[in-house]
Amino acid sequence: MNLLIAILSSSSLIAAVVSIVSLLLNRKWTKEDREADKQGEIVQEMGLLKANLQQHIASNAQENAKQARRRIIEFADECRRTMKHSEEHFENVLEDIDAYRRYCTNTPAFENSKAVASTKFILDCYDKAKRTNDFI
Repeated sequence: MNLLIAILSSSSLIAAVVSIVSLLLNRKWTKEDREADKQGEIVQEMGLLKANLQQHIASNAQENAKQARRRIIEFADECRRTMKHSEEHFENVLEDIDAYRRYCTNTPAFENSKAVASTKFILDCYDKAKRTNDFI
């Protein structure tokens, strides 16, 4: 009888140990699963942030190009009204022209024919002012 009690006790002990180990392993796997899910959510959120950032950068670049185009056209209008400008002002507008052309080259879908005449006129005025030193 003692042997039977010992066997039953040891099998109960083994069953209890197996149950505890099983429970601990299950908790660990569940924790790892939760961490993996969180990592997946973080990666997904980072992907969304990256897409939003790229969209914002593209929008900002387009707005900068439009502002450069406005400055180019306004400057050309001032030159057509025979307003004189400093060489530094010309150089700033020439930087706008370069930036605008670069954006138009890199973004074929952007309408880039709006400042062609103004750009040519400014470059001609700059060449003439440079030859005759006709800056203010």
